[in-house]
Amino acid sequence: MNALAPGFEVPELAVVAKTATPPCLIVNPRSFSASRGLAAQAAALARAHEAEVVMVDGPASTVAAVESILARRQRQVMVLAGDGTVCAIVDQLCSLPPGTWVPDLLVLPGGRSNLTAADLVPGGTALATLKRALRLAHDGRWDAAVQERCALRIEQSPAPARHGFFLAGAAIDSAIRQCHQHRSDHGTLASGLSTASYLMGLAVRSLFGRSGLSCPTLHLDAGACGTQHGLVRLLLVTTLLHRTGAFDPYAARGQGDVRVTSVSRAAPHFWRWLPRLLTGRYLPSMSADNGYLSGCCERLQVTGLAGYSLDGEAFDTDPARPITITTGPRLRFLSP
Repeated sequence: MNALAPGFEVPELAVVAKTATPPCLIVNPRSFSASRGLAAQAAALARAHEAEVVMVDGPASTVAAVESILARRQRQVMVLAGDGTVCAIVDQLCSLPPGTWVPDLLVLPGGRSNLTAADLVPGGTALATLKRALRLAHDGRWDAAVQERCALRIEQSPAPARHGFFLAGAAIDSAIRQCHQHRSDHGTLASGLSTASYLMGLAVRSLFGRSGLSCPTLHLDAGACGTQHGLVRLLLVTTLLHRTGAFDPYAARGQGDVRVTSVSRAAPHFWRWLPRLLTGRYLPSMSADNGYLSGCCERLQVTGLAGYSLDGEAFDTDPARPITITTGPRLRFLSP
């Protein structure tokens, strides 16, 4: 969480020289952290350095903002929003024809979970990171701090492909949908409830059979990483490295940029080994043969999935047709 100092004042920094395409800050003031005063502070800081500030509040304005950036070839783009808005921008860029020019992105934490921001800019608070980025842009050192990363590409014909960084399926998807419904039903009273906290509560209730979650029957093919068929408790897929915190629920085996963990309902010692699973400390016996399919692969195919959550946004799918998960084009991200 970003610390918001009362009476915030814009730090005195050297003003960016005017150029034809100055840096741009996209802000979603409705995102959780951003809505608590962070959006105004970040916008003031950016404008003080003659960066453009664009406010978005939904899909239409986000699409328009990206189209404008593409038309102007505005290369240095900073995004202060939650994972859902970041996912929408990444999906729009990844859906462009091959060879299309795309900007560099800096992802700032502005939502509840901020999984993407924590991975791409580990340990960075929004205002401090934005300040460093503006310095890099001013000093002409932006390129030195850029890294290439790819998002997941999720396809189920005939629908267009979707792109994002973290997919949750099976009972985890149901739990995330319950969490969102809980927030909607309780309004501002539950506005501070994080997805992780809600999922932890569901996990405790699951120990006593009171979660209300069901396990779908899935067939998974992760190539050399293994296959799985039957009732599945959880399905997690990502290209994130989870470089901060202890959460990293993937075994260190296999090759490829797609990281997957799927646990069958019949997997032994699930609750006893759950801390190991969540932190990536797998035992040799936690194998695909024992219901723990986990590791890296180039391609994952899933049949039987009726829906999934991608960076916190819910999508419905046809369980009768396979979903193919690979990686999308490589994008450039600033990590100051």
